[in-house]
Amino acid sequence: MDRPAAINRTVQEADIWLNELLEDMQATSKDTAYAALRAVLHELRDRLTVDEAAQLAAQLPMLVCGLYFNSWKPAANPTRVRTVQKFLDGVRDRAPGHEEIDPDLATRCVFALLARHVSPGEIDDVIRQLPTELRALWTPPRAERSAIVEAAVTLVEIDRGTVLDEDAGRASPTPPTEVSR
Repeated sequence: MDRPAAINRTVQEADIWLNELLEDMQATSKDTAYAALRAVLHELRDRLTVDEAAQLAAQLPMLVCGLYFNSWKPAANPTRVRTVQKFLDGVRDRAPGHEEIDPDLATRCVFALLARHVSPGEIDDVIRQLPTELRALWTPPRAERSAIVEAAVTLVEIDRGTVLDEDAGRASPTPPTEVSR
């Protein structure tokens, strides 16, 4: 079946995110990585103000954004979760049937994934919305990735017309001469 390029691109991006998470968590399947991604994103989303949740969503791949907003009830947010234990309990509760998921590991890996793919300014905004205790769950951005995952991310960035500016830690426009088709 022939799909529009935008759909193919978002499927590719979502697959890269799941592969990175699979590797970071050392999970046994993409289903486990997906369940962890969904659970952590939902717990985080519900802890943010509606405006901040929307601002974070604007930087997610289209498919991940759909997952992020699935079953959202903006009027109920932000929740009052203020401790690491309550946050991790929420992650566990949002991944029924996936008892193999360690909520602490899943949360740290998803936060590291976000830090690699979302602009540093937006990550700072998200972290500032969290109580001090929850901020400790964030790992430094640009966590180690395998060469295969790094190459896949670079290909998506080139396809988007952006490359990662290592010094600035963010994506920047690629000069047209650098993109070859």
